Amino acid sequence: MGKKDRVFNTAHFKIYYTVLDDSNIKEIADSLENGYPKITSHLQSGDLPVVNVHYYKNIADLLKVFPGFPIWAVGQAISVSEIHMISPNDTKQDYQTMIRNTKHEFAHCVSMKINSTIGNNPRWLWESIALYEANFPWDPHMLPYLVSQKPPTLNELNDLSDQKIYEVGYFIAQFIAETYGTNALKSLIQNNGNLKDTLKMDDEEFTKKWFAFVSTKYGIVSIP
Repeated sequence: MGKKDRVFNTAHFKIYYTVLDDSNIKEIADSLENGYPKITSHLQSGDLPVVNVHYYKNIADLLKVFPGFPIWAVGQAISVSEIHMISPNDTKQDYQTMIRNTKHEFAHCVSMKINSTIGNNPRWLWESIALYEANFPWDPHMLPYLVSQKPPTLNELNDLSDQKIYEVGYFIAQFIAETYGTNALKSLIQNNGNLKDTLKMDDEEFTKKWFAFVSTKYGIVSIP
């Protein structure tokens, strides 16, 4: 069986998988299908076109298709209906983490369904929503800049060379959803993160409020 023959269809996904995935492709597909109604209903996107998920055996194979792909990345949603990922069964990857990474990229597809211009525009919102929808929290007590009461600014989180968004993004989206409701998440996607329009606050006030939310919810205490 060649790669072109390894295709698994579900109601919402067409999965092009690798020889590594032969034994558990149904399990992978079921996990994506199970995440579909949660994410689309949470973000109120309606149904998407069938999403093509292309898995690759390793980063080397992925780089053959996308030569400029960041070496530290594991996948990318390139449109509302196209995801390219390293296989969850690559021995250098953690299986469950890669399943969540695929859901993370699918959340990007859902965001693009709502607003085709949202990709990294702004980055803080783009990544926060995907991290939250894929259930990718960090332990905030392990982030020294949070423990020392110095949350990153939105400008920092928008910097493509700064990786902090992957550490705090879950908490930002959680703050929005739990404080203002999921309607606010969709509104911010629609207006490209216009905080004044959706939440009636500027960047600085928003940063203070999401950090206060995290500090209270998770009991972050400053280091003496």
